[in-house]
Amino acid sequence: MMVFVSVLSFNSCSDSGANQDPNLVAKESNEIAMKDFGKTVPVGIDKEDGKFKISFMVTAQPYYIRDTKENAGYISMIRQAVENETPVQIFLKANTSEITKVDKATAEDIRYFKSILTKEVKEESRKAVSVIPDLATLNSLFAQIKNQACGTSTASSPCITFRYPVDGCYARAHKMRQILLNAGYDCEKQFVYGNLRASTGTCCVSWVYHVAILISFKNASGIVEKRIIDPSLFSSGPVTDAAWRAACTNTSCGSASVSSYANTAGNVYYRSPAGSLLYDNNYVNTNCVLNIFSSLSGCSPSPAPSVGSCGF
Repeated sequence: MMVFVSVLSFNSCSDSGANQDPNLVAKESNEIAMKDFGKTVPVGIDKEDGKFKISFMVTAQPYYIRDTKENAGYISMIRQAVENETPVQIFLKANTSEITKVDKATAEDIRYFKSILTKEVKEESRKAVSVIPDLATLNSLFAQIKNQACGTSTASSPCITFRYPVDGCYARAHKMRQILLNAGYDCEKQFVYGNLRASTGTCCVSWVYHVAILISFKNASGIVEKRIIDPSLFSSGPVTDAAWRAACTNTSCGSASVSSYANTAGNVYYRSPAGSLLYDNNYVNTNCVLNIFSSLSGCSPSPAPSVGSCGF
């Protein structure tokens, strides 16, 4: 998620004896189960099997709210926020992706989110080559990136969380680009949106979007081709963007489809389905997210731990 997370701390009674009020205990248990997801911007809402799937800015994970009469006001609030691309306050049932409550954000919150959207911070002037000269160099760069994976002895901090695909693709892609820039090369990014499902070989993950770096290189004939680097899905080397998108719609994990995809400049950190952009030129959010996810692997926990404390 983004910033402005204000986690609600509910303290249970310290008295564990028979004098506790059962109604109070039940109320507190319900409150403890409701965790503050924070103020974030919903960018998509789709009806699915008696509930609505909600997409939020930055996070790749889907969240859900039940289509009930009690939730009608919350659903309307989310729809309006999607239409206006403004933040709302979201509460989740503990350890789930279920939205249990929605509150309006303040005018100050809205002003802040509007101020960071499409606001590009100019990078330091550097001579980065946009087309890698040959396949050997491309493969060498892939090896450098893969050597920064969490769990390897070659990785420096923060390591890249390829082994935890649940969320954080935006941070992984940005860190990969930083490695390229340090080597004197630049890239694009490709964002793919839809009902995405991918397999790690041992488990499946669901996304509302996915992003990776898109590299241009010259083949043996001198013709420029493009390849995706994404070791979270392809650990053996670069692949075509078509193969990458196909891996993002692995139907062995359930129904899956791509609704759209788009290429951006490499310095774009996040692109919403509608085209709004976020930047993280100083790698503040990137490094924070990678550090939070660095010890995780596989497809759990899901949803991923909150990264709401990571600013920009």
